[in-house]
Amino acid sequence: MVVTERRAPVLLGLIISLLLAGVPAGAQEAPADHAQIYKRAVAAVNTAEKKLAGNFTAEAKALVKEAKSLFAILQKEMPEEVKARELTSSQEDQYEANKKLAEDSTAQGQRLEKAAEEKQKRGDRLEAQGQMDAAAQVQREVLRDLNLAQKAHLKAAIYHLRNLQLTFGYLN
Repeated sequence: MVVTERRAPVLLGLIISLLLAGVPAGAQEAPADHAQIYKRAVAAVNTAEKKLAGNFTAEAKALVKEAKSLFAILQKEMPEEVKARELTSSQEDQYEANKKLAEDSTAQGQRLEKAAEEKQKRGDRLEAQGQMDAAAQVQREVLRDLNLAQKAHLKAAIYHLRNLQLTFGYLN
């Protein structure tokens, strides 16, 4: 097929319009992508909180990790926008409350870890003395304390993610 000079611009325009029609609308605007990332991160945080409340710690941990990763993308790609935005007074109050709750949860997790460490030492002494039943009981307590510590640390992470949610809330 031979393309005449008059048809070439029309054909080129048609090809360009077909190519542009094939590009998804969200791919043309970065803010739409950022809004999608934000929504996925918030959904992951919400689900993680529910999973943690339902004692599905491993699933909650994976969702917290996913949300952290998504918020990290936003922080990397939008540093100027975040600096330019200010939280409302009620958002600032919520931010501070979340920060305090995160600190409290972290402290609780650290206390539980320390208690587990002390119990582990006591269990080792009992085992060395031949008191296997008592050592096994103490080992169960150690595992319980470590599990509670992990949950406390996950709660702290969720509070931190809630603050990131507030920070990027304008993307909603």
